[in-house]
Amino acid sequence: MTATVRTEPMPFVVRAARFVMTLQVAFGMVGLAFLGAAALSILALGPLLLVAWEAAILGLTGWLMSRFGTRATWVHRAVVGVEALVVAEYAVLRLTDSGGLDPVRLLVANALGPLPVIVLLLLPPSWRWFSQRKRTDAAS
Repeated sequence: MTATVRTEPMPFVVRAARFVMTLQVAFGMVGLAFLGAAALSILALGPLLLVAWEAAILGLTGWLMSRFGTRATWVHRAVVGVEALVVAEYAVLRLTDSGGLDPVRLLVANALGPLPVIVLLLLPPSWRWFSQRKRTDAAS
């Protein structure tokens, strides 16, 4: 006999974070296609490494987004860590590229996507939802 799984629905903050991550992955794939075409046209090592890095981060973000349903705490921590890494990466690239860190320049899509995800996932409803495991009726 199959056991039924009784779970509470995903809270709004987690659904909103997953939606923003979906937008990040979708627009990231478009940007990666343009960046990849530009990097392949000049065949330089630096841009190709940047494309590989962006593809790895994009793949990791998509994979973690698909793991939301497991409600595992490591997924919660990993998503917050990866999104913080994306913001830090963008800040470092801005520092090395222009020599200064203007706060207004940080408010672009590269920082506006991950920051709300970090804030939404640090709210108490998302902590509660990720800390509770799925239970079957036989276990309750």
